[in-house]
Amino acid sequence: MDLNMLGLHIHEIRNQFTYIEGNVSILNKALENDARSGVFLTLQGILQSTTQISRLLWAPRKNGKARAEQLRKFLGLPDDHPLNNNDVQTLFDNVDEANEEWVKKTKGKYILYDFIGDLGQSPHKDVEIDNIFRSFDTESKTYVYRGKGFNMEALLVALKDVSDCINKAHYHLFPDQWKDPDEKDDTQQEAQVSNPAKKKPAAKKKPTAKKKAAPKKKPVAKKEKK
Repeated sequence: MDLNMLGLHIHEIRNQFTYIEGNVSILNKALENDARSGVFLTLQGILQSTTQISRLLWAPRKNGKARAEQLRKFLGLPDDHPLNNNDVQTLFDNVDEANEEWVKKTKGKYILYDFIGDLGQSPHKDVEIDNIFRSFDTESKTYVYRGKGFNMEALLVALKDVSDCINKAHYHLFPDQWKDPDEKDDTQQEAQVSNPAKKKPAAKKKPTAKKKAAPKKKPVAKKEKK
C-alpha cells in the first residue's frame, strides 16, 4: 500500500470517529430532553460510522482483506478485536430484504418497536431480543436493531482503543493538521522570512507624474508718462 492510499484511509477513519464523537454528544442531550427521534438518529449514526470503521480495518470480503491487513499492521491492531464483528459489519446491509425477513420471523409474536426506557421495569421486559425491531434500554445502555443487540458502553470502549491508534498514525502522517491555528500562522510567517524565494515580490511603485511648470506670465507693458 503506497503512502497516498494509506493516508486516505487513516484520514477517513479519523473522520468517522469525529462523527461518532458528535453523535455521542447529541445523544446525551436527546436523552436529557426525552427527544425520541434524536436518540434513535444518533444511535444509528454511531453504528453506521462503526460499520465503516470495522469494514475498513477488518474487511469481510476477499478483495479487501489484504488492504485491511496492511492497515492493521501499520496501526498495530490485532485481527482478534471486538470491532471485528459480523453483526456490526452487516447491520445495514440489504435493509429492504432484512426488514421483510424480520417480519416473517416474528409473525404472530409479541414484538417491540421504537422503545426507549428501562426495559427491565417495563411491561415489555419479557420480550425476546429477536422480536425487538428497535429499542434503547437506558439502564443497560443496550441498543437493539432488528433483533441484534449492542451494548453501547462496551462498543465505545472498543472504539476508543482503535481511535487512539488512528490519532497516533494521523499525527505521524499529517502533523500540520494537529497544530493550533495560531501556531500555523506563526509557522507560515517564519517560513516566509527564512525562505526569500517564497516572498511575494514587492509591488513596483508607480512613477510619479511630474508637475508641469506654471506658464510664465507675460510682462505687462508700462505706460510712459507724458
